[in-house]
Formats: sequence, structure tokens, C-alpha cells
Amino acid sequence: MISLAQGLRLPGYFQPIDWVLGALILAVMLALASATGLGVGRRPVISVMLVANITFLLARLGVALFVVGTTERILIDLATLIGWVLTMPMIEASMRTSALAHRMSTALPFALIALTGAYALTPAGALARPEVWFGLSQLALSSLGVVLGARMVNTLRAALHLSRSDNAVLTRRAFVDPLTGLHNRAFLDEDLLERVAGGRPFSVLFLDLDGFKAINDTLGHATGDETLGLVAQRLQALSPPGCCVARVSGDEFVLVIPGDDMREVAGVAQRVVEAMVATFDVGGQELRLSVSVGVARFPHDASDARDLLLRADRAMYAVKRSGKNGVRLYSGHLMDQDERRQMLERELRHAQERGQLYLEFQPICTVPTGHPVCLEALVRWQHPEFGVVGPDIFIPIAEDCGLIPSLGEWVLSHALTAAARWHAAGFTAVRVAVNISPLQMMQPQFAQTVAQELARAGLPPPALELEVTEGIDMRGRIQVEHSVLGIRALGVRLSLDDFGSGFASLSRLNELPVDVVKIDRMFVSDLTGVVARSRRRYVRTLISAMVTVAATLGLELVAEGVETSEQYDELAALGCTHAQGYLFSPPVPEAGVVPLLGHVAQNEVL
Repeated sequence: MISLAQGLRLPGYFQPIDWVLGALILAVMLALASATGLGVGRRPVISVMLVANITFLLARLGVALFVVGTTERILIDLATLIGWVLTMPMIEASMRTSALAHRMSTALPFALIALTGAYALTPAGALARPEVWFGLSQLALSSLGVVLGARMVNTLRAALHLSRSDNAVLTRRAFVDPLTGLHNRAFLDEDLLERVAGGRPFSVLFLDLDGFKAINDTLGHATGDETLGLVAQRLQALSPPGCCVARVSGDEFVLVIPGDDMREVAGVAQRVVEAMVATFDVGGQELRLSVSVGVARFPHDASDARDLLLRADRAMYAVKRSGKNGVRLYSGHLMDQDERRQMLERELRHAQERGQLYLEFQPICTVPTGHPVCLEALVRWQHPEFGVVGPDIFIPIAEDCGLIPSLGEWVLSHALTAAARWHAAGFTAVRVAVNISPLQMMQPQFAQTVAQELARAGLPPPALELEVTEGIDMRGRIQVEHSVLGIRALGVRLSLDDFGSGFASLSRLNELPVDVVKIDRMFVSDLTGVVARSRRRYVRTLISAMVTVAATLGLELVAEGVETSEQYDELAALGCTHAQGYLFSPPVPEAGVVPLLGHVAQNEVL
């Protein structure tokens, strides 16, 4: 329209061909506007518009150069067309146009250079004024710069698209389980945190497949993986709108569903149980599974994501213990002894890496001087939720779930490190005693491990004393004997703990070449207090016999659990040479060992 207005306002400016070009481009623009109104896509409309405009401006410039040829016409057209010449490549760079529009936009500066070269060969070109050549060259160079800028824009856009694609792939890998295509634990944790922050009620269903291990063991992991994929498909089909379905471990899944209405949630959980009972066709084989589902609701059962997931897990384990294949909603009554044990087992698996374990040391002293000759290392577990968990609780759990070898190595390593520190402080005569589980004695490389830890700590073997309980399992007698011989060959002392509490104490002394025997604390407690006279007489006779046996065999005898001076006097009268208990000192942390030893040494000097 501006070009047509120029033709009307400037006499002699337009030639007939100008009117034809103006009418054609106007018709094209009107047609494109109509096509847009009829719903034609933006990409083809812009592509046609670019092609038409580039053709029009090149034709107009050609008319000015080769048809009219006057300086005034060329300069006016250059001034009129420069904006369009510079705009076309940028429009093409910012839009996804057709290949023709892209090629024409890229070729625009070269077409301008070609027109300028052709014009130079004409008679009018030879007589053209300098400002014409400056205008043409500036237009061609500016157009070339814009095309290069447009190509840079395209390159950046492609790089951005690739970066977004890479980010999408990384996000998928980070938050999607590759085996089932469900969300993974990382995504679940984020989803739970967002839902808790939102404050709207929701429920967590914790699922564990019953009998899945048998499929892996008998049919192979490939069949197991395919089965997990089919389980995931059923869970997705059952999940209501707004539900998050995640696989959190091998055969454990979690559903997070909106709302906390007990009936609705229980209904979803029951449909999951019923769906899993149906057979799975895996490689032509019909497999049967069931599922145990635990349910916890926000905010009814927990106010944060971690506790909510943990309580749904507890409810699921309650189903497992009651026969599997069912649903259980969390309640406060689920914290019974079995559940606590299951939870402690799971937590114990991470206690070491989380820095929750530590050692305390209790001295073993001579009678009657009270001089410490040994410090027994006692492992403690400080749990953030349950507080201090006693070894009488978590040691049996560690033995049952196979954690005792790694736990025992941790205790041995840290106890020897502590002993090296108090030896460096000058208390070289004080040994460290470490309790050893019978399962550790069953390890083929146990003696070698002890030797390596002693070398690492820089301690001589006599600085270490290993304690085993009287109830050591002799079913692996050959391996136990091998470990004992290895320990004795190193020069490490061996102690028999809880002596007298079993049924074959004397046989243990014959089977295990020990250096120290520790009288069980139940005998010491019966020496005094409200105890029947006959019982007290029996205990005194028994301890006296133990003292005689220890003296005959050249063993060191230690009485455990000495808490009162009356007990101490009784033991001294019976000839017991060493004692341990709160009367001398309670267990102290490592930082208190050197001050304790120093205090005893100072009192001796005084």
C-alpha cells in the first residue's frame, strides 16, 4: 500500500510494470489474510508471504536499475526497500518456514550483489552517481550481515532445542525407572514433598509383591523383569486421576493418591490386591502373585513425607506377618515388638554409613588395687528417632540379617584406633577388649582381618583381647578352631565371656584355649542383696571353684557387673583377681578414656 501511494503522489515515479507488481503483491497479501481467516496454518502463510515479499522487492529494485535507471528512482527505492530487505531474513530465522522461503532469504544478499554487478555493466551504471553505488553496496553488505545474524539465531535456536532435548532425557533418566517406565524413588520423594507443602490430604499405598523372589530364583531375572513390567501396567490402569505410581526398589511399589477418605483409599488398595491375584502371562507361562499393601494418610497418620512413607511401609509389613495378600491401614498399635524389629533391621543397615554408631569403654580393674588393665569396647547405636538402642537389641538383629561381619569389623577398627591414641598418651600397659560374634569366628579370613587392623593401628598383638561368649556355636567347629589358632598365632589374647551361664562351661575351656574367663554378672548380683541363703551359699561355692579352676589353668578371672562395695569385698575374699562394673566406672566415651586413666594413675601416685 505504501508503494502504491508513492506511485500516486510522485508524478512519473511509477512505470506500468510497477503498477502490475504492486497489484500482484497486494493481491497476494489479501489472499494470505483471507487464508489466515479461514484457518490455514501460520507456517505456510508466513512462508508464502516471505517468498512473495522477497520476489517483489528484488523485482522493484530490478525495475529501478534496468527499466527506469535514474538516480532519483534508485535512491528512493533503496530508501523504501532497505527496511524490507533487512527484515526478511530475520523473520525467516525466527519462524519455522518452508525450505523455499529459507533458501530465498539466505540468497537475498547474493541476489542484491548480482543485481549490482549486472547494473555496473549497463550504460546507465557506468554513468551512475557515487551515492547510487554507495547505497547499493551498503544495502548488499547490510543484507549479508543480517543473513549471517539470522544464521546465528538459527544455530542458537538449534542448540537450545538440543539442550532442551538433552535436559528432557536427563530428567527422564533421573526420575523414571528404566525397567517399568514408572516414576522412581527420586521422583516419589519430590512428589511427596510437594504434596505435603500443598497441604491437601492424600494417601500413600506401599506395595510389596508376595512370592516374587521365587520367580527370580526359579525362572531367572529376565522373567522377573518382564513380570515387573506387567505389574506396572496393571498399577497404572488402576491408578485414579492425579495419582503418582512409582517403583521404589526390586519388587516394591508406591501409589500416591489424592484424598484421605478411609473407604475410598481402602477401596483402591483392595482393587490393587484383586488385580494382582489374576495370572500373569510371561513367555507362555502363567505366573501367580499376590501383594501386601500398607496405607498411610496425610495428615491423619503423619505430617511429613518421610514419616508418611515409613508408616505405610510399617503397615505393609504388618500384612506380611499376618499372612500376606491383603491391606492394612496404619494405626498407632502397629508399633509392636515384631514391627519394631523389622524397622530396626532396616535402619541398622544404614546406621554405620550415617554415623549413628559409636563406642564406649568400660575398664577392667585389678582386685584389690582397682588399677585398670583393660578397657572393654562397647558399641552403641544412637538413632535419631529411637534414641540409644542397646546392643542387646541390635546385635541379635545384626546376626540374623547378616550384618554382624561388617559391624564387627567396624568395632574392631575403631576400638584399635582408640587404643592407639591412649597408647600414644603413655598408657601402653592397658589393653582393649573387643566382643566377637561367633559368626565372625566362622569367617575364613577372620585372623587375617585382625592382623591387618592391628598393623593399621600400629599396635602389638598383646594390646588386643577378643571376647567370645560361652554359647559360641560349635557346629562350625573346624572353622572356629582355625580362627582360634590364627588368633593365638598372632599373640592376641582370647577371653571367654558369660562363663557359667551355659551348660558346658568346662568343656568350653577345653575346646577354646582362652587367656581370660569372665564370670557372668548374674552370679555377682546374687552374692548380696535379697537372695535366699542357699542361693548365696551356692554362688559363693561356684565362684570359689571358678577361682580355683582359673588358678590351676593359669587363667585370668574377671567378675562382671560389680556395682557395690559389698560385692567387691565378697569377690576379694573369694580370691577373684579382676573385676568390672559401675563400682569402678560406667562405660565412658573415647574422649573420657585418657582422663580416666590419668586420674587413676594420679591417685596411685598420691
